[in-house]
Amino acid sequence: MNAAAPKADKSASAAKPTDKNTVAEIKEYLTANNIDFQASAKKAELLDLV
Repeated sequence: MNAAAPKADKSASAAKPTDKNTVAEIKEYLTANNIDFQASAKKAELLDLV
């Protein structure tokens, strides 16, 4: 049995994105957290949803 800590694969859904994240990363976070958004939304609009 491996007692090592689990890898941080969930970093996209765990940490809230900021303006330093890319639009793709923000959309990935929103999708992972079941938050609806317009596909054409700008970065600032996506960050408002977080």
